[in-house]
Amino acid sequence: MDNVFNAQILAEKLSKLNNSQQSIETLSHWCIFHRKKAKQVVETWDKLFNSSQREQRVSFLYLANDILQNSRRKGSEFVNEFWKALPAALKDVYENGDDYGRKAISRLVDIWEERKVFGSRGKSLKDEMLGKDPPPLLENNGRSSNSIKIVKKDAHSIRLKLAVGGMPAKIVTAFQAVHDEHFNEDTALNKCKAAVRCVEKMEKDVDNGCIQGNQQGPTFANELQEQENALRQCIDQLESVEATRVALVAQLKEALQDQESKLELIRTQLQVRIMIFFYFFIE
Repeated sequence: MDNVFNAQILAEKLSKLNNSQQSIETLSHWCIFHRKKAKQVVETWDKLFNSSQREQRVSFLYLANDILQNSRRKGSEFVNEFWKALPAALKDVYENGDDYGRKAISRLVDIWEERKVFGSRGKSLKDEMLGKDPPPLLENNGRSSNSIKIVKKDAHSIRLKLAVGGMPAKIVTAFQAVHDEHFNEDTALNKCKAAVRCVEKMEKDVDNGCIQGNQQGPTFANELQEQENALRQCIDQLESVEATRVALVAQLKEALQDQESKLELIRTQLQVRIMIFFYFFIE
């Protein structure tokens, strides 16, 4: 297996993808091996999906499913990235594909909802991915003209609908990812503390054994290996948690910069209006 990720290699593999189990599983394992590059993997998947023949797009969705199902134990990188790309892909196949494609994605969405692949977001998975509301119109070179839409529920209440790809939606997605990882974070930290305490105790036992002239047997080596594996697993989990928090902080910083820029613009415009007001009405 290639040790270095290369988007061009992935593109070539995706172009040869078919519906066979071997084709899907082989490429899925390759992608999961490069899970640290999940963002680039999904971006390449999305690009090739949109340029592929319509009859091949179901295979792309089966591949996404296999990656999602088999990568969750190692981290949430692919869950977070595919959550951004899948809604549009599923809508495309559902609205423009044949009955085979529509049945396939309905089955996939049911599986993801049942197995909570997307965590608590799965409660409204069908509404999110196959919702009745059309996607927002895109203006300004593909950017949504309004990333937040007010949708009236009844005479007394309203709800906010976040446009896919808009800044608020990105923040909500990033925050949800951190929320979903919270259990893994606590579990990993507790396991890490337990492993460290165990290793410290084993170190004392070794020191005492040396003083008394005793040698440690194979059981000690096995236990030490077990604690090493536990620490490695904890490190992997915490790195995944770190990645989700970094993503959230990046989105919040981007949003802050955007709002500060808009605030500065408003202040400038306000000053101009005040000057005009004083010029015409005060003097």
